[in-house]
Amino acid sequence: MDRREMLVAGVATVVGAVVPAVTEAQAPQTSTSKPLGAYPLGPDLAGWQGTILEVTYPPGLKGPSHQHPGPTFGYVVRGKIRWAINGEPAKVLEAGQSFFEPMGAVHSTSANASDTEPAVIAVVIVGKAGEALSKPATVKPGV
Repeated sequence: MDRREMLVAGVATVVGAVVPAVTEAQAPQTSTSKPLGAYPLGPDLAGWQGTILEVTYPPGLKGPSHQHPGPTFGYVVRGKIRWAINGEPAKVLEAGQSFFEPMGAVHSTSANASDTEPAVIAVVIVGKAGEALSKPATVKPGV
């Protein structure tokens, strides 16, 4: 192997070691949702259902403002989250605490409060069967 080939091989080795670390650090993080069940709400609320999800927030995740199709009930299973609706000051909720989002509310702060540990929440989202469970906020928080 001549000097040029050795230099190319050396640079390729360094780049191969550095690029994956940079790419992983800069990779966009998103929460992951695991469906746990969906149940019709009965004849008085025909067409509506309650959907139960387990949502995991990676360390440091800060989600965008969004809305759910109906009332949402949540429970922090593990870790800590930052949570607020309608532009109110964010609260840190810990494992064992719950939250409620009324119909039409903007979930204005949705974040993991830790940069080192994941957070897990369980949520029940009420909405019309077949409707998306989350969408980008269509109104400004606090309006």
